Amino acid sequence: MDIRQMKQQLISKISAVNDEDVLRMLDEELNLSVQSHTDLAKVLSNDDYQELKSLSSEPLDKNTMSLSEFDKIMDQWLMK
Repeated sequence: MDIRQMKQQLISKISAVNDEDVLRMLDEELNLSVQSHTDLAKVLSNDDYQELKSLSSEPLDKNTMSLSEFDKIMDQWLMK
């Protein structure tokens, strides 16, 4: 796929999106990419960058639960 086709494909996908949050996220990501701010240490505050580094080194399953646990919690919450 050439660049022109990729652009058309992205334009089509974006045109179909009606979620404001998704559009804001896409806009922010595109702005960062176009401005060549790929180094997060330059974009984020020092505290935010350190927190991100800390979170990225945590085990992947640290804050997860099984689907059955989630279903039980949701069932209790929906009954209230």
